Amino acid sequence: MNRTTSQEFIKLLNESEGCNLEFKTAKNNFSTDQDLPDYCAALANEGGGKLVLGVKGDVDNKEVIGTSAFSGTYNKLPNELLNKIGIRIDVEELVYCDKRVLIFHIPSRKPGNFIRSTGKYRIPMRAGESLCEMDDITLKKILKEDIPDFSAQPVSGIGLGSLDESAIQKLRNLCLVKTGNKNYENCSDQQLLKDIGLIKDGIINFAALILLGRKEVLRDFLPQAEIVFEWRQVSSKIAHDYRKNWRDPFINIIDEIWGELGNRNVRTPFQQGFLQREILAFDERSIREAVLNAVAHRDYSINAQSIFISASPNSFLIESPGGFLPGVTPENAIFERAWRNKRLAEVLEKTGLVERSGQGLDLIFEHSIRSGKGLPDLSQSTDHSVKLFIPTTLIDPSFVLFLEKIINEKQISLSFEEMLELEDVRAKGVVSKIEHAKKFLKLGIIEKHGRTKGSRYMLSHLFYVYRDKKGTHTRLVGLERSKYKELILAHIIKNGEGKMSEFSEAFPELSTDKISNLLRDLRADGAVLFEGSKRGGRWVLRP
Repeated sequence: MNRTTSQEFIKLLNESEGCNLEFKTAKNNFSTDQDLPDYCAALANEGGGKLVLGVKGDVDNKEVIGTSAFSGTYNKLPNELLNKIGIRIDVEELVYCDKRVLIFHIPSRKPGNFIRSTGKYRIPMRAGESLCEMDDITLKKILKEDIPDFSAQPVSGIGLGSLDESAIQKLRNLCLVKTGNKNYENCSDQQLLKDIGLIKDGIINFAALILLGRKEVLRDFLPQAEIVFEWRQVSSKIAHDYRKNWRDPFINIIDEIWGELGNRNVRTPFQQGFLQREILAFDERSIREAVLNAVAHRDYSINAQSIFISASPNSFLIESPGGFLPGVTPENAIFERAWRNKRLAEVLEKTGLVERSGQGLDLIFEHSIRSGKGLPDLSQSTDHSVKLFIPTTLIDPSFVLFLEKIINEKQISLSFEEMLELEDVRAKGVVSKIEHAKKFLKLGIIEKHGRTKGSRYMLSHLFYVYRDKKGTHTRLVGLERSKYKELILAHIIKNGEGKMSEFSEAFPELSTDKISNLLRDLRADGAVLFEGSKRGGRWVLRP
């Protein structure tokens, strides 16, 4: 960061406040909880600029009064702001006419991205001299901005000699197998790379460097294109038992990466009748897809981070630098088709390494569900990195058998969305889409208990028959009713009485009719009595 000279500061004082410049008095302090992240995020959303603390007054009458805010601690603010709003902000301490001022140098947001704040506003922007919440029109305009494709940019200073010959040959073979086009077999290297979009006007792009670049060239031109693998025999250990780093042409190492996990695979056996089945901890297709997604979608402008893989016999995590693209969240990432490095993703599709550029998470999720391992998890992702946890431990082998039997016996196919819904039924007892619920109920795959918005779904009696756990089904169906009756009794015992309004408040998921049925059951059991009028009466314990 270049230091601001006195002449530059005087020029700054003569400028008007606006979207890219803000002066604050802040004589003694400035809030780090609200004001600082809000103003920094707002200026970044407006294209970047400067926030100056220690200056009072309007456009025509500014006075440098100085500030004691963050005295002795201002050098900690860049890291604090990075953690809060996700961008690096340089903070400069300047003494002008014996008065101390702080200048925050705020970079612009990236195209297609907005900056969130942890202060009063979620996504702040300027509105005249004040801040406000970003409106939908501005937000949509930002999200529609074209994001430059890093992987399509040319790499100046190097040519075809910077690419690994064995990697080019492997690329040629992959394209030949994928397309069956014999031209790939006989064309020159330059023509091959031109045909699939890795070279233009004799200049290679970053996608070519990532896929084919020689090790020493990657070290000099793109050192962040590195993949780090750590293995722990016990996942909770801090120190790793084995570590390997790759900074090689990606085409050459994809098989080797899988090999490190495949050689350590753990098999979990389970019984299907007289047959012994097994589920592998690491599924090859899922692991390859996760690595390919990380390579294709990472943010290569982040120089200080690599793709990081951490694994153990019962865990797998892959972390990719750069957060989700605008509009993509951990909740919708499975369905959103988006590219950070579109050219790279397209080449991977042309080689057959991925089936569809921009997607692949659905394949990982579906296999995890079909394997009885539950759902992969993206919830620990941040604005700076995408973290994908893929479960490796068999949770419910009966669910695996149930799905297979349902599909085979009823001669049906289940879409990926339907598989997700069934997993939600298994794990949480909910169905999101009514059309799925109707189909599952008609097929006898699930059962519905209750008639309100709070109705609970569970896998059908057939699931428990397949598990030879028919008694468990009976217990679970009856458990819900017994649980509510116990809670109603507990309320009456604690308060000496209970009214319908109180029960409705306690159990908003139950209809009035269902609560009445539960109370009638308790009265038939000899546990409670009703006293008073029908409308204003109360339920009490039977003496």
